[in-house]
Amino acid sequence: MNGEPIVPPIVHSATYRFERSADLIDAVGDRSSGYIYSRWDNPTVRAVERRLAALETYEESVAFASGMAAITTATLSHVRPGDHVAAIATYGETVRFLTDFLPKIGVQTTLFSADEADACQELLRRGVTVLYLESPMNPLLRILDVKALAATAHKRGATVLLDATFASPANLRPRALGVDITLHSATKFLGGHHDVTAGFACCDATPAHRVWMLRRMLGGILDPTQAYLIWRGLQTLDLRVKRQNESAGQVARWLAEQPGILAVHYPGLPGHPDYALASRQMAGFGGIVSFELNADFNGTARFMDRLSTIKLATSLGGVTSLANQSVTNTHASMTEEEREKAAISDSLVRLSVGLEPIDDLLADLGQALDALLT
Repeated sequence: MNGEPIVPPIVHSATYRFERSADLIDAVGDRSSGYIYSRWDNPTVRAVERRLAALETYEESVAFASGMAAITTATLSHVRPGDHVAAIATYGETVRFLTDFLPKIGVQTTLFSADEADACQELLRRGVTVLYLESPMNPLLRILDVKALAATAHKRGATVLLDATFASPANLRPRALGVDITLHSATKFLGGHHDVTAGFACCDATPAHRVWMLRRMLGGILDPTQAYLIWRGLQTLDLRVKRQNESAGQVARWLAEQPGILAVHYPGLPGHPDYALASRQMAGFGGIVSFELNADFNGTARFMDRLSTIKLATSLGGVTSLANQSVTNTHASMTEEEREKAAISDSLVRLSVGLEPIDDLLADLGQALDALLT
């Protein structure tokens, strides 16, 4: 039959039949020879894996049922008891995994803040197994000099992992900076519509096989329907992120001029500590803005409750603008001491800018601020 679908079909089959035993044996030995069982691979999942790998300019990508499944599986596939991980990361669940779980299997983690990059470099020179990075960092949007850190790590044979969720492939190309494995929570910008939970580890063939083998064992593969939604989201990624970059910049500049705002954290503002680095490392400054109110925990909660166009919800990177008070959800699993070290205050608000008209967003923020100040 002539013609092929331009959209990948959603293949729900859990298992796949073979005409000959020899063909099944070939497929067991080589994943490129065919599909066996959807915990191993699925045609729809493979379609989106190949699409994202090409976008990130790696040889492969491995899809997961969540961003944390990608983070944990990719990290675990590259460590063993006695190894040492150096990390600059602030996402709460990642910090828990690095500092609480890895020591239970004999892997030491040394966690650094964005301002401790020099100390991290020194540890890298002494030798670690894995360097784990997050840039832009959640939620204060600090930017790391990924290229410099990766170069030092590679001199001692370390594998470099980077959570690039906040940047997306539209704003950052990690492979060009020396990153071995780029991680994404596809729940965010890659899907882009708040209707999917997924994650990816993008890397070349050799590390991808290690990650895939562990995914096959642990079972965290992406569902084919979710894979299709990610494939669809990737088709509009550049358009969406360009609009979100522009709107977030406008929101950040507006917030910086408002009474009741103590600080605005956005790498596109010249006053941001990493503005120069972000300008040369990123194609765009991103769709996330964080800001601190001149209020206590309860006052910040009242501000959140006043928002209307902007929805009070966790997550980010989608078509709808979402805001949260970081201490109540995204970083609730961190200890008070860890939050203090990461400069995450009770009055910190993280805003993910969607695709609504900019005037509607500013009006919503304005009325919530007015209520706080009166």
